[in-house]
Amino acid sequence: MSERPLLLFGGSFDPVHGGHLRMASYFSRRMGYDVLLLPAGSPRWKKTEAEGRMRLLLLELALSSLGEEGIQIDSRELLRPGESRTIDTVLSIQKDYPGRPLALLLGADQALRFPEWREAERLSRLTKILYVPREGVEVGEETKERFHMEEVPYKGAGMTSSTLVREIGTLDLPEPELVAIEGHRLYRWGEVAGMMGERRYEHSLSVAHLSRQIASYNRLGERMELLAYRAGLFHDLGKDLGEEEERALLLGENIPAGMPHYALHQWTGARLARERFGEEEEEVLDAIRVHCTGDPGMSPLAKILYAADKIDPGRGWDSHAYVRAMMKDYERGFLEVLRANREYLEGHGGERNPMSESAFRAYLGKEGE
Repeated sequence: MSERPLLLFGGSFDPVHGGHLRMASYFSRRMGYDVLLLPAGSPRWKKTEAEGRMRLLLLELALSSLGEEGIQIDSRELLRPGESRTIDTVLSIQKDYPGRPLALLLGADQALRFPEWREAERLSRLTKILYVPREGVEVGEETKERFHMEEVPYKGAGMTSSTLVREIGTLDLPEPELVAIEGHRLYRWGEVAGMMGERRYEHSLSVAHLSRQIASYNRLGERMELLAYRAGLFHDLGKDLGEEEERALLLGENIPAGMPHYALHQWTGARLARERFGEEEEEVLDAIRVHCTGDPGMSPLAKILYAADKIDPGRGWDSHAYVRAMMKDYERGFLEVLRANREYLEGHGGERNPMSESAFRAYLGKEGE
């Protein structure tokens, strides 16, 4: 590191997300600080879901993808036994970086409660107290004057949060970190993995990533990318249930007559996504309900999920041409996948169902007959 002032940026980082990283980058590039990211060991203000070593691993992966020399991780709070206290951290850093000016970065909520911190007066003498404002949180003038707080009007963090990441309400985090969360089955991903076998979980992840890619390549926007990912992750939630369990779960659902057992998991998947994971987006639920059979009047998301499920590279057949077609134009690509699925069923004597037949007629008409 250089001899620039040090900015102490602490938090539970459970997990670190894009907002954290953008803020650290802003203070390093624009404000002239060397930033120390300080993951908390046992934060007294909240209970973490991931244990400390895992949060540190995710932070390392995220920071490596950022590639900024002015930002480093300092794990002293994480390694310190017992409850972390900021005054102890500041005194320890002072010894390790003698003569370096120190600044302490707070969020608006922390700034509001700063008078309650241990040795708050001493902290404000040892460091410059900076805080980032947040709408709806007003830090009083008396507090700002007493502790010489300086407001930094930074607004680039966005609406993301660690809570949203844990609940798959945002994908605002580096890809290597997301893959690690998936692989270690953390947060909501662990709950999904617990409802299915290993191979089905891997398939669900593959479909989630492929669906998200298709939405991205077709420039459908960040919201659609998120919904596509969630639809892919949740689409097979009901696949490992027995027929009796599925039909009991689906009592009261409006399922077309003559629907074979293999297609029932469309409805159980949607129901479990809503009831177990709080999925409220009807676009996602509707896409899951038709991802196996298709249906007339499918939404863009439903077409993407239907195709991604069929052409998942993990299925073991060469689907690259269909993947490329979906990336280029999902509408045309969907028709190619649908046509290929009809030909496969006709050629292999696959079990047909009323929804598939109506989808074939709606989108393909009588071509090939």
